[in-house]
Amino acid sequence: MSTDDAGGTTTNDVGGADDMLSPMEATDSDEVHNADGDEVVDAPDDWTGADKFGMSAEEERQGETLDQRLAEEEPDVTVNEIDPHPAGGAPEDGDSLFPVVE
Repeated sequence: MSTDDAGGTTTNDVGGADDMLSPMEATDSDEVHNADGDEVVDAPDDWTGADKFGMSAEEERQGETLDQRLAEEEPDVTVNEIDPHPAGGAPEDGDSLFPVVE
């Protein structure tokens, strides 16, 4: 007696109601009308972090110095660095980008 059902239908071939896709079709990008095809992940442009300190076992044992850790810090934005004249401001906020005709 053989248990090979290659000639018959499987559960992936059997669909549900008329408006539902079968399990096999549900993941096929052509059946769900995905215009750009299957989703893929693009590789990064550079190796961000692969060359950081601490990637090797020796560096991890040593630990970073305080100077190395401080060099990686980014300063907080202060009130003086915020633009007081946003792009949507009134014309009297500064010089116009376009010639003014009076």
